[in-house]
Amino acid sequence: MNMSRTFSLSLLCSFLILAFFLSNAQAATPKIGFISVQSILFGCQDGQAAKQELDAKQDKLRQQFTPEGAKLEALVQEIEKKQSVWSADVLSDKEREASRMERDLKMKAEDAQYEVTELRKKLLEPIVNKLDTALKKFAEAEGYTMIIDSDVAARSGMIVYGDPSLDLTDIMIKKVDAIQ
Repeated sequence: MNMSRTFSLSLLCSFLILAFFLSNAQAATPKIGFISVQSILFGCQDGQAAKQELDAKQDKLRQQFTPEGAKLEALVQEIEKKQSVWSADVLSDKEREASRMERDLKMKAEDAQYEVTELRKKLLEPIVNKLDTALKKFAEAEGYTMIIDSDVAARSGMIVYGDPSLDLTDIMIKKVDAIQ
């Protein structure tokens, strides 16, 4: 076992022991569940609509880039084929043109990525707020001590297994959908 993995497991054990003792001070038995926030965000009705809108926006942007990318690729191929027959001035001009086209395409791609990121934030923020409201109400009503985002926990290596019976994702999708 490598040192990083050992440290993560030690940290997890320490965290769980601390959580156990703290929860015992508040309740006789800790009640823990987990959710996949990503699955809820795109699994609820509003999230599915947001995903469709995001996909449509990305497709539209991709279609805008296809002709420009094709022009750049054609110019690069032309330079490769004809560089030995062109004069130094012509070759230099064509290479500058290709560099300019590449810079313009990169700038447009960055702008498009920013646009998609902002749209994603705009579309998902109300869903995140609904999830937060639903999650707090549910946890309090059902007596949950802790609800963990399984995606984050798995990526960080903090949790490597969770009993599927503790997965509250489907329940939370229904709770989010019920909020108007």
